[in-house]
Amino acid sequence: MPHKMMQLLSILIGRLLFMLIAICELLQQLWLRLHALARRSYDYWQCDYHHELFERTMHELQKLPQHLVLVIAPDDRYVDATLLKRIFSYAQIVGIPYLSVYDTRTPKNGYVDLSRFCQSSGNENKCYLWPSQQVKEQKQVQLNGCKTVVSNGTTNGSASNGTKHYAQLQVYQIGTADGHALIADVCRELYENRKTPQVQELLKERQALTEGISARLNKHLGFAVPEPELGIIFSRLTCIYGLLPWHVRFTEFHTHRSGSYFDAKSFAKVLYKYARCEQRWGK
Repeated sequence: MPHKMMQLLSILIGRLLFMLIAICELLQQLWLRLHALARRSYDYWQCDYHHELFERTMHELQKLPQHLVLVIAPDDRYVDATLLKRIFSYAQIVGIPYLSVYDTRTPKNGYVDLSRFCQSSGNENKCYLWPSQQVKEQKQVQLNGCKTVVSNGTTNGSASNGTKHYAQLQVYQIGTADGHALIADVCRELYENRKTPQVQELLKERQALTEGISARLNKHLGFAVPEPELGIIFSRLTCIYGLLPWHVRFTEFHTHRSGSYFDAKSFAKVLYKYARCEQRWGK
């Protein structure tokens, strides 16, 4: 009898703790949404501040990433097409040429298909150009409610406020099948062709094998870009969810808590943190 009482008491305490955690999580999410609403309202009246922020960022930073990757957690409910468009515009303004989006959600759970608002590059269905042709024709990009003129040329243009732009940002959509599963497919392909002269030549030297595997991975992906130097994870936890494991060996990741408002200031803060990081390469 005492043993059963202890079991019932343990179950009751466990359920009570679970309820308390759920209530705390709900209150925290409500606070984040209220904070996001206040920030969004504030940003609407601070158009000039954003222009000055990016101009100061480009002037002060000595190091900017050439390839930025965005990782979206499976349970994130706040990263939508509107936010991605803003981030694309931020990256274009500061001069980041390559950007990848790794959205681990399902279409029913918020997955954003970039083909809806990006222009296909004409090579592969995973490669896009931002801004799209429609946006270029309008010559305007919406940044937190502030309109900024975008150059319609093929080289770096400049906005009316003096902020330089890349004519088009190269955007890549990475799927869940492009991670560990792709490595397994490439290794299986090499094993099946292990007796061919080409594979036998790769097996003679480790560096040649590494380069051969990387070339095959890029071929399966449909694009070859520099390894991402900076990653932004939209999640409650810091996790890359199997993102291109052969490409992120030296990537600096920053986690932005899901539900928190992400604006130009948030983007600039991540760039400043990245610029302060020093990779000593074992020295």
